[in-house]
Amino acid sequence: MKERYRRQTSLVGKLRCWVSWQKARKFEQCIFQGFDLITMVSEADKQSSQVLLGGKRVPVEVLPNGVDCVHNRPGLAETRPCTLIYNGALTYSANYDAMYWFLAQVYPLIRQQISEVTLTITGSNAGVNLSGLQLDDSVHLIGYVEDIRLPVAQSAICVVPLRRGGGTRLKILEAMALGTPVVATPKGAEGLNVVDGKHLLIADDPATFAEHTVCLLQDPTLRQQLSINARQLVEQHYDWAQIGQQFLRLVEQIVDEREGSIL
Repeated sequence: MKERYRRQTSLVGKLRCWVSWQKARKFEQCIFQGFDLITMVSEADKQSSQVLLGGKRVPVEVLPNGVDCVHNRPGLAETRPCTLIYNGALTYSANYDAMYWFLAQVYPLIRQQISEVTLTITGSNAGVNLSGLQLDDSVHLIGYVEDIRLPVAQSAICVVPLRRGGGTRLKILEAMALGTPVVATPKGAEGLNVVDGKHLLIADDPATFAEHTVCLLQDPTLRQQLSINARQLVEQHYDWAQIGQQFLRLVEQIVDEREGSIL
């Protein structure tokens, strides 16, 4: 909400977003104090929550978003060369904005170098004004799919050109677990414990994003190395089995502390 406020250019828009932002802050400040434990999905969210608490002794812990590493695993489908995928419904404004930017400023640069490249966009686009997007015959809108794993596993690269939004990106974790290399913006990779050049490639401008994508499409060794490193990362830090155990330990700890204070 703070980012939305900063993006406004009109006085009315700024005022409306500022009021919404402040109302949300006040509500969170009030409600947070009634709990024995608060969990957030990233370190940045944890720090923001601690600021809102203003010194109140309510523990805030990071429990990241995760992925089922058994259900999502490499080798589910044969990879198709020169294929990109964005697994996000265009009905969500942040996803639409990501594709608006990518199709207008990044994708043409990629096609200049690799004319046979294709892009698949998954998820609902019901009610979305697609005329605002620079679509052509190489872009495939496949809508909702029963099993998102297959189109992601079949793609050579998962692109995540997000420029707004919060939390952490399940689409990146899913792609990493499936063995599909990722190219993302800093906002797209926000909140994830990833290293640029080791687990994925990060770019914040059209030319670099296109350059990274083309390089990855043309370098199977780099794709394989990123895929291996990313899979290891999700197994070690983002597997739901481990996150679930961490959550249980936190709950048991809070219960023990409550019982101890009553006694």
